[in-house]
Amino acid sequence: MELKENPAPMHEQHGIDAYAAYVPAYALDDNRIDATGPPRTGGPVRGVAAFDEDSITMAVEALRHIAAGAPTDRHLLLATTSAPYQGKTSAAVVHEAVGLDPGISAVDLHGHRSGAVALDTVLRTGAVAALADVRITRPGAPDELAQGDAAAAYVGGGTRAAVLLARAGRTVELLERWRLPGERHDRVWDERFTAEVLAEAGLDVARRALAEAGRDGVDHVVVSSSNARCAAVLRRALGGAGQDAAVERLTGFTGAAHPGLLLAATLDEAEPGQHILLLSVTEGADAFVLRVGDQVRAARGGPSVRAQLDARHRLGYGRYLRWRGLLDVQGPARPAAPAPAAPPMHRRAGWKYRLEGSRCTACDTVTTPPSRVCARCGVVASSAEPTTTVSLRDRTAQVVSSTRDHLTTMPEPEVAIVVADVAGGGRLSAYATDVDPADVVVGMSMTPTFRRLWTTDAIHNYFWKLRPRKDTLDGQ
Repeated sequence: MELKENPAPMHEQHGIDAYAAYVPAYALDDNRIDATGPPRTGGPVRGVAAFDEDSITMAVEALRHIAAGAPTDRHLLLATTSAPYQGKTSAAVVHEAVGLDPGISAVDLHGHRSGAVALDTVLRTGAVAALADVRITRPGAPDELAQGDAAAAYVGGGTRAAVLLARAGRTVELLERWRLPGERHDRVWDERFTAEVLAEAGLDVARRALAEAGRDGVDHVVVSSSNARCAAVLRRALGGAGQDAAVERLTGFTGAAHPGLLLAATLDEAEPGQHILLLSVTEGADAFVLRVGDQVRAARGGPSVRAQLDARHRLGYGRYLRWRGLLDVQGPARPAAPAPAAPPMHRRAGWKYRLEGSRCTACDTVTTPPSRVCARCGVVASSAEPTTTVSLRDRTAQVVSSTRDHLTTMPEPEVAIVVADVAGGGRLSAYATDVDPADVVVGMSMTPTFRRLWTTDAIHNYFWKLRPRKDTLDGQ
């Protein structure tokens, strides 16, 4: 496509300073309940969050790469349709686990359009945002494999990754995809009706944004829509090259996270100076025209979207149903795990959410969990000589011992529990995740990852687990 550029209107530059994406380690490509039938060939693949993941943990996984040092005058936004808490702010848990300054306020945004709103806020105000979703459909639903789980994170206040040239929006009240309070699954109206309405809104905002940016075309067209038929219409009309559709076919529609995920995948591949039209179409439409920043490669935190897609494990349908609680199976004959209490969670927030140990000022030993008494030399810290705090969450740990729990209350027949020595000091005892328990061996290198241990008495118990270090992923 031949590009013609007209002078863009002069305005203060806003944009994206850093970005990251998180694609779960599992992929589901077959949802046949009767596996004796002919194998399924081709078709979409959905990304699947593990049984111990939710929108909070995935948001932490994306943000931890880029959010350090965010200024205190910013907001942290969590955009999702699957918040683990209602009434309580889920973004506050993300804030604590990432270790943001207390002066940064944390806010939840709900609904399918919340992802586009979060990106708009990042681009125009310099906010910090995580877009994360876990999509659950009824087993065998027509779009079961076309939905998926993922997260993306963005930090504004700079233009290393991209510069905002123009934006446009339009709201359309439309009963297209919805869910009543207390329900787990979206209800969907016939997409043949809603596609026409949404496509009209999408084309309108795309044309207005391009006109404001003074451009007749762009190098990359990125279309995110809750309506697959609408997305296909818009891609044909706008002349996209199809990279966004290729990623979507491997992840599914990831709800509020989708515009952020597709934009991250495009930024991974785009060259500095190129132009991107990002179009998010759900309950209306939002369009953004961006120029790729000169430091886009340095702006990415963690591995690329493509590298994460290539490293996934294939998941069986029965295991997926068990993870989501869609298949009721007999668990072990043991009591439910106890629920954590609010006062100790608050007192021990540094350990529980940020995985902080204490370093002895006398012998330099790191004690975990943190304590006033050194685990090695026995020196008791005082107000005159307090211990120092050290975070272990971004360090590598080497397994020194492993055992397998066959009576776990988690939706797995067994899980591995490991003891691991942390590089730089400290020892962790933790569950292993994203790995077959039989594959955990002494000497294995692992990294901490924030997960949900279990839920008891309507309280989600979050803590850090250990997963194998993926040295094959780029950007690590």
